[in-house]
Amino acid sequence: MKLGTRKSKLALTQSGMIATALGPDVELVGIESEGDRIVDAPLVGPLAKGFFTEALESALRSGEIDLAVHSLKDLPVENAPGLVVAAIPPREAPNDVLVVRADCWKNGGSLPLAGFAKVGSTSTRRQALLRAWGQTLEIVPLRGNVTTRVERLRQGRFDAIVLAEAGLRRLGAFAPGGEVDLTGLKVFRLDSVAWPCAPGQGALAVQCRADDVATRTRIATLNDPATAAAVTEERQWLARLGGGCSLPFGAWVSGEKWSFMLEQSGSAVLRSGMWLAAAAAALDDVLAGGTGTPTSPQGSPIGVQIHVHA
Repeated sequence: MKLGTRKSKLALTQSGMIATALGPDVELVGIESEGDRIVDAPLVGPLAKGFFTEALESALRSGEIDLAVHSLKDLPVENAPGLVVAAIPPREAPNDVLVVRADCWKNGGSLPLAGFAKVGSTSTRRQALLRAWGQTLEIVPLRGNVTTRVERLRQGRFDAIVLAEAGLRRLGAFAPGGEVDLTGLKVFRLDSVAWPCAPGQGALAVQCRADDVATRTRIATLNDPATAAAVTEERQWLARLGGGCSLPFGAWVSGEKWSFMLEQSGSAVLRSGMWLAAAAAALDDVLAGGTGTPTSPQGSPIGVQIHVHA
């Protein structure tokens, strides 16, 4: 059985976990995505959709591989024709972390940074949250794999960077001898309620051809129903708002439900007591200064009020 994967250390680690779980007959096949080739372009607009996934999906359709492993947050919310996500294994930590150079760490604020600190991130969601949390920060685009980003931080190009905790954990960053070395750097964990993650962040998606019943059945043994239900709801909100990974939107569902939507400028932050979100139908009214009671993607009312803080 051939398992397609991107060639980054994180992708190979994640795919290796799935291969080990499935059995010794699974062979990893490295495939270069557009996102691996184009490393200096911001992930916005049409470029963002399928940027890290299309090459793997093409290889699935052609029969070059039998299954593919994606970071779920990179996978477009629209169903890929002829393909199916057959399993979503248990989720790793969904939240982001702020990794800070020790000489730039400052206690006392909402973020442990001095004013006008230079923070690296290309994600529109992270940029918007940084603007909402720290109005005087200088936000600078930063792409590349996890190791590259940490190295650029060490070189002094940035005072801090924002990364997904899941990727750091999978690369062993918090254990001796890991693929990523955080020695001498400080890590500030960003709570998923106050700093919502990308929909599906921390989860993996195992994809195969829809008509390959044998592979679907085998992959399905890895599915975690609780994780699948939570991330599906998060992604339904993203789909309802018409966005992909370039939309500055975060959502986290776990027991109590939280979500988030904001303008890229960080000037309009939508919050509520139970949900930090706006349904698409209520969004215009909310941003105009009103309040609304959104409905879930299935149409049932959530029953909470949205407040706008400008």
